[in-house]
This record gives sequence, structure tokens and C-alpha cells, in this order.
Amino acid sequence: MKIQFLGTAGGRFGVSRQERASGGIYIETCGKKLYLDPGPGALVHARRNNIPLEELDAILLSHVHQDHTNDANVLIDILTKGGWEKKGILIGSRTALEGHENIEKAILDYYLNFMEKIVVMEPGDTFDLDSLKITATPTKHGDPKGIGFVLKGEKTLSYVSDSYYFKGLEEHHKNSDILILNHIFPREESTAEKKNKDHTDTYSAEKLIERTDPKLVITQHFGLTMMKVGPENEARWLEEQTGMKVVAAKDFQVFEF
Repeated sequence: MKIQFLGTAGGRFGVSRQERASGGIYIETCGKKLYLDPGPGALVHARRNNIPLEELDAILLSHVHQDHTNDANVLIDILTKGGWEKKGILIGSRTALEGHENIEKAILDYYLNFMEKIVVMEPGDTFDLDSLKITATPTKHGDPKGIGFVLKGEKTLSYVSDSYYFKGLEEHHKNSDILILNHIFPREESTAEKKNKDHTDTYSAEKLIERTDPKLVITQHFGLTMMKVGPENEARWLEEQTGMKVVAAKDFQVFEF
């Protein structure tokens, strides 16, 4: 399994400043090439890092927000050669692919027609991509239909996506080999008065890690204050508190297992 972070910025302010890139995550597992949550800059950073966009098997979208979907349309265009080759699977939340109530979908109908297959997922749904099993997991976030993913194949990879901690979240991500946490807020922004209801902060990350028992935790998707405090410092604190291996990802870093 290979995981490459094409950017580790998260949230509207972290992305808008571009102190870190925000291009999402590229994954190779079970002989498949996947692009997860291609935010702003995915195309540019994928090209600079020699990601084979024409060979993608699937694009995965956890929710509709721009920091997770901004470059999805252009990736579809590249993958399908402008629609001349109908191929690839688009997997995502209902809001991202269809829209929901007053929220418009992220993918234009024009590009939806280019895909070989479209899979709309709700929490608990599964999809088998040959030997790779993809399961959608619940989130609590600004997008009411947002999901996380568990990819089970060579290794079990859990991607919580954007969510605050809620009772039962751990049940969907237990005993993963790799747990990827979108870690927007550090401890100093974790007070009750801040009411950070849409994202993971350090204290809720601690709780989730302790209750899921992963072999490795990778934090990413950092907000501006997190960048100032230092993601590595928060990761070190989490490792000390939980006894688990916790690593703060860097832009373009590659993990191979």
C-alpha cells in the first residue's frame, strides 16, 4: 500500500492561505489507484509528483465542500480524455454527487456522464472494487450527508474525514492498520467556549485514537492555528497520551506499507 499526501491544509482559511498545499490524498492498494478528496491544487501537485491521473481506477469524495472536491471535475476530464473514454468509478457522498436540499452537488452533470460507474454511498454502504472493500462511515459535519471511508484490502485504512467526535464514531474505525485524521484544531482551540462542532480537535482526536486502537495514526488537514502551533507538537502530545504511533503528515509525504 502507498499513500501520498498532495497537501495537508484544511478548512477554508487553511486552504485560502496556501501556506500548505490542499490537493488531497493519492492511494495505491490491491492493484488499484485511488484519488481521495481532490481539493484545490490537486491537478498541479499530482502532476508535479508524477501521479498517474490517466490510470486512476476511482475518485472518492467524502463530502461536498470545496477543500475536498474542487479539482474533481478536472481529474474526471483527464481520466476520461475529455469523455472520449468512458471509464473510472466515482464514489462519494450523496451531497457531493447529487446535492441535498439547498446544497448543490460538486460534480457537473457534464462530467458525471464521462464516468463508467457512479456509486452514491450512505453510512454503512459497501462497494467492492475487485479485492478492495470500500465502506462508508458516518460523520457529523456541516455537510449533512458527509461520509468517511474504510478501505479494506492489503491493509485496513480508515479515513474519518471532516467530523467532530460523537458517541459511536469509534465503532466504525476500530482496529485499523492506518487511521487518517483530519485534525483542524489544536488544544488551544479545543475549549468548550470555542464550540468547534464541525471538526476534530486534539482532545477529541485523543478520545478517538484511544477507542479505535489503530497501529498507526496519520494526522493531516490542518487549520491555520494548527499550523502556527505545529502539527508535530500536537502529534507528539497525542502519542504520549495514547501510547499509539502518531505522525503529522507533511506536504507530498509518501507512506509505504
